[in-house]
Amino acid sequence: MNLKNTDRRLKFLMVFIITMGILAVLRHAFNIKIPSYDSLTANATASVDTTVIEAVVPSEALTEGSSEEQEANILEELEETEMSESDLAEAAIADSVELSDSMPVDTNVNRNTYLYKLSGKVWSYKECFPDTQKQHVSAALKNGIKPVESHAAILSLARRHKLVSIMDSPFFVVEKLDYSMPYLVPKAKDLLTEISVNFLDSLRSKGLHLFLPIITSVTRTTSDVEKLRRRNRNATDNSCHSYGTTFDITYSRYMPLTGMPTPVDSATWQRGEYKLCLAEVLYDLRSQGKCYVKHERRQPCFHITVR
Repeated sequence: MNLKNTDRRLKFLMVFIITMGILAVLRHAFNIKIPSYDSLTANATASVDTTVIEAVVPSEALTEGSSEEQEANILEELEETEMSESDLAEAAIADSVELSDSMPVDTNVNRNTYLYKLSGKVWSYKECFPDTQKQHVSAALKNGIKPVESHAAILSLARRHKLVSIMDSPFFVVEKLDYSMPYLVPKAKDLLTEISVNFLDSLRSKGLHLFLPIITSVTRTTSDVEKLRRRNRNATDNSCHSYGTTFDITYSRYMPLTGMPTPVDSATWQRGEYKLCLAEVLYDLRSQGKCYVKHERRQPCFHITVR
């Protein structure tokens, strides 16, 4: 049985790679450019209620009566990058989808219980992915490079095969990066590929349309980190992204195999299922001791460090 399953999976991957190659050739031959996802969130941003956006970070969590320990926990929850208005919209959309389109109308149904019944593995994104910044940094120090100051230094490490480019994979998409470069240590790239292949295989087995995961942040130089700190006081000096071991995968949007994003209104209802499917893949790999995972809310992504 295992041999049959392995054979089916290999056939699926071969067909998938060939299909992606054909699509790439067609896009190149006809000069078809892949549009950004700005068009996807434009309408959604206008329609998201501000009260939903405020709910992403509850105001009562920042009351004057908070203890130092509570404040430290709150700061730990904050992202290393500043969240734009479009990111806020995406987070609000993702949360609203999980609570409305993925769940029954009965508001008495416990969300965690429903997730577990739907998944069988993941019952709470926060509780299933509790790894701390300290754990991520510890793994990054063990498996990564020393932080470097410039993009030229990143390219130098790539020429010496200390880092490898992640731009040539058919299994995921790297969006335009403003504060990082698309390079990882080989071990981290292998993990990213495994996540993406398992995600696609899981979508196929569940009968869902095939979408590619989107990578939103990769390796940062110390200069990149400093630029982020000027914009965001919560950004940390000792960023896991500085070691070539860490990457972020958004859970609020995905790229169709055609490379042409679908309208928000036709894909929104599936986002809860796709996020859960990605979470199941990460849950399995984390359980195998291959990575640390943190579920980010302020910027809708899974923050992942190879172990």
